[in-house]
Amino acid sequence: MAVASAAAAAAVVAVFTIATSVVLANNDAAQLDRRLDSIIDASMYPEQLQDSRRGVLTTGRSESTGQVVFQRGFQLPPLPPGTDTVVVNGVEYRVRTISVDQPDGVLMSIGIRADSILLNRARIPLYTAAGLLTVLIAALLGWVLAGPAIRPLRRLTEHTKQLHRGSEQMPEVRGVREAEDLSEAMSAMLSRLATAQRATTNSLQAAQDFAANAAHELRTPLTAMRADLDTLRIHDLPAEERDEVVADLSRAQRRVEAIITALGQLASGQLARAEDRELIDVTDMLDRVARENMRASDDVKIAVEATDDLGAIWGWPSGLRLAVDNLVRNAITHGQASRIELDARRHGDTIVIIVDDNGRGLPAEEHQAVLGRFSRGSTATAGGSGLGLALVAQQAALHRGSIELSDGPLGGLRATLTVSASGEQAGPDSPAE
Repeated sequence: MAVASAAAAAAVVAVFTIATSVVLANNDAAQLDRRLDSIIDASMYPEQLQDSRRGVLTTGRSESTGQVVFQRGFQLPPLPPGTDTVVVNGVEYRVRTISVDQPDGVLMSIGIRADSILLNRARIPLYTAAGLLTVLIAALLGWVLAGPAIRPLRRLTEHTKQLHRGSEQMPEVRGVREAEDLSEAMSAMLSRLATAQRATTNSLQAAQDFAANAAHELRTPLTAMRADLDTLRIHDLPAEERDEVVADLSRAQRRVEAIITALGQLASGQLARAEDRELIDVTDMLDRVARENMRASDDVKIAVEATDDLGAIWGWPSGLRLAVDNLVRNAITHGQASRIELDARRHGDTIVIIVDDNGRGLPAEEHQAVLGRFSRGSTATAGGSGLGLALVAQQAALHRGSIELSDGPLGGLRATLTVSASGEQAGPDSPAE
């Protein structure tokens, strides 16, 4: 900036000097001509011309012969009437030649030095010094004024150097507008990179969890299936025993399928993104869950009761529906319930969904334990994955809520699912129980 200021000042000084020189040169010529006019007006006779002011060259010549009639100072060369610039003894003179009304006819040439007072060569060093001083002052001002612009960029550079130490935040930089815009752009870029990194980390963690859990939980049913297959292949079993082995294989296959499905749903919950949220009509969702489960189980009655002010919430439709659906299926499959009531109501910024059933319930000491992964209650039927209620807990956490189990008024289990209705749902980084 200092160099640019100096260059700009030099260019301005050069242009100004050239323009001023042209103006002054034209002004000097006009001034010299006016001075010649005044001298001529005051010196109309030869005797007066001979006594004219100092520094004026005067030469009179015979108009007919061209011979010098008189002169003062150095002799001016023969010139026609008019104005000319001539050099005499190395000095430039502005000369006016006129006819003087004399009996024998005289051409009088009057010359004055053509040196400009302002454009005098003796003043060139002074002008040069003034120009250089102007350029130096401009460079100094550029250096001084560059400070406020450079300091925010230096701070931004220092903040950027700190990023490799684990910081993901870029402190705000205040100063010139360009530095502030750059700081905001870098902060937005870092935020996007951090979001992408978290998404990648979540994806990797979800894949690792899926692989580890699948390897651990599928080992037992797959080993049992292999043993049953070996039995069928090696032994020629009676029909009754063969049917029993096939039934055991079928149960193991259903368990494997249930585990893989549940693990995939857990992984999907871990990868849920805030931008994928949609408006969820809670009443409509509950009606769909009730209709589909009653269609699958003819002997089960499901009633839905929702208040008029329930409205819609922002969330992950498939995830929230999965949570409610798992609660209903858990009541049907493991609780052996024939009657289920879905009750939903709004309390300020939260929506509470209560699932009551008339099944066989669950011991109170197991209410919290069954919410963990691969935890099964003592009343659970065979073939489950142990992940149904863990999925409910995960979705509750994603929706900034909770799940609580207790004894229900219908004689079975009561599940109370609370989710946020304020639109400030948790992202995929929120812990899921």
